[in-house]
Amino acid sequence: MNIKPTPSELERRRRLAVARITEGWTHTQVAEFLNVNIRTVGLWWARHRADPVHGLDAKPHPGAKPKLTSEQEAEVLSWFGQSPTAFGFANELWTAARVAQLIERKFGVAYNSHYLSDWLARRRITSQKPDTQPRERDPVKIARWLDEEWPVLKKKLDAGAHLTLIDEAGALLMPLVRRTLAPRGQTPILKHRARHREKVSLIAALTVSRAKPEPRLHFRTHPKDYVNNQKAADFVRHLLAEIPGELAVLWDGGPMHKGDPIRQLLAEHDRLSIHRLPPYCPDFNPVEYLWSWLKYGKLCNYAPSDAAALDIVLRENLESVCLRPLLLQGFWDHCELPNYQLMTV
Repeated sequence: MNIKPTPSELERRRRLAVARITEGWTHTQVAEFLNVNIRTVGLWWARHRADPVHGLDAKPHPGAKPKLTSEQEAEVLSWFGQSPTAFGFANELWTAARVAQLIERKFGVAYNSHYLSDWLARRRITSQKPDTQPRERDPVKIARWLDEEWPVLKKKLDAGAHLTLIDEAGALLMPLVRRTLAPRGQTPILKHRARHREKVSLIAALTVSRAKPEPRLHFRTHPKDYVNNQKAADFVRHLLAEIPGELAVLWDGGPMHKGDPIRQLLAEHDRLSIHRLPPYCPDFNPVEYLWSWLKYGKLCNYAPSDAAALDIVLRENLESVCLRPLLLQGFWDHCELPNYQLMTV
């Protein structure tokens, strides 16, 4: 099979031809040695004499002429700053096929969708899983909270208080499935309990202060149970027993954070203050990132036999996190509370 030489291979041949001529070979001998036309050897020699340094350099093939102008390319890339629904599509899904459809509609230029995927990737447009955001999230309320509530908490920190962010989660026996390696054509099977209502409820707190800037983790697990306002109040009592001085609790407006047990808790402890995050702002709470690390990292593809087995694994992982201050700091680093670095300097 006749394989076309690469540009670097052609350059090597040209330089070899010139080297042989310099050694005293004739053009005919070089042409026979390299199996090329004698006129080609003469052309190489002439290029070398005209430019001894770069005359024989390989010249990359310019490639096919671009189908789109630079202005058209810029317009295509600008589409990704808008919703696909703005272009008539039914959902928020950008695909190479849809982009190809728009390019043909707009510019009359046809692209293969597979080629277009590579074309977009070279321009830093890649496939990504979107983050979801509730429609009820209110930027006005968030801005008001940042202007009014957040400064109050920062003042408490400056005065020596401890700030603790609390959140709850549930872990199910149904495994969170992620891709795993297996022989081709042999899909792995994860066996799990189907007819059950067992789960393990969790509550955790990340705490920081000026005196101890490294985040500290406290947690409790509740196998086959759920966290109500009484359990939330008991958890805060546990924190008060462990943490001296003023304690400022920051959590969301969930039902387990309201009611008589919480009011009784406040009445019992004058060094406790409770504050609420703005609605639908899980990204303001670093404990949310602890849950993501635990569920989608440590527990993926794990199918426990019952809630007791799940509880053991949960506690082991959470206890290990307590001893990893850099990981806890990482949860804080992903938290979107403004100026949160003030807590950890």
